Amino acid sequence: MPLTNVSRSALDAERIDVLIQMGSGPSPIGDSPKRVVYEHSVELSRIRIDTVADFEVRAGKLITVWPAAGTGQKDIEIFLFGPVWATLCYQRGLLPLHASAILRDGGITAFAGHSGAGKSTTAALMHSLDYQLFADDILPIAFNENSEPGAWPYLRRLKLRRDSILQLSLTPAAPVSERLDREKYFVQPKCAADDKWSRLERLYLIEIDAANSSNSIERIVGAEAVRALIDQTFHRDFIDLSGRLDEHLAFCSQLASRIAIYRLRRPPLLGAGKEFGSLIRAHLESTTA
Repeated sequence: MPLTNVSRSALDAERIDVLIQMGSGPSPIGDSPKRVVYEHSVELSRIRIDTVADFEVRAGKLITVWPAAGTGQKDIEIFLFGPVWATLCYQRGLLPLHASAILRDGGITAFAGHSGAGKSTTAALMHSLDYQLFADDILPIAFNENSEPGAWPYLRRLKLRRDSILQLSLTPAAPVSERLDREKYFVQPKCAADDKWSRLERLYLIEIDAANSSNSIERIVGAEAVRALIDQTFHRDFIDLSGRLDEHLAFCSQLASRIAIYRLRRPPLLGAGKEFGSLIRAHLESTTA
């Protein structure tokens, strides 16, 4: 089905192996007094977002949607592209990292952080410095046959607040939602990564430091790096409810040993300042992942 502000893939339809469909009949979740419901197992997950939709994710290949009465498609897509897609990633053996990403010299640089840390704004800032946009909000990571970590591009469009859009002189395409996320707008990049798998080389963990008025970057390794990856896993409820904590820990440990991870501290009121972008660019160009 057509999806808002998502480009059509040039891939042959026979190679596409994920089907998103509208459900027929009543939702399998049934009646529940809870506003949010998560039911997860390894092969089957069900998610309810009250007043939005019920979702069923099966075997990493099929997403079925039962929309709530009166809900709009954009509201459904907020969760379809968030916890529902992350659940699909888990079922396929991928790690959905809570990160936005750019492409530099054929390798992925990711910016992870909790909501409000500035992942999308940082990716937009680096995109304004001529790096290709690779992903926004979720980066689905896998290991290839050579045990190299990497990903395919995901949602090569940005969701930004108006102040960031104005500061970066960007053009908003449309509001993310008229009901649930009215403060953010979609922004189409001028240069996005091609439809191909790329290696993940480094990750910056963005942290807001209220006690500091300057920016800083430091390398983190070992157990601290593994904890950072676990902490920045998108939709951790799947891991906890499906009993896959040991598998997840092993994945994060392997990933931490194969990429460079840095803590990137910034002051609360930095915004998308040129100083911040210059710092990251200089670090990218002067260090080897």
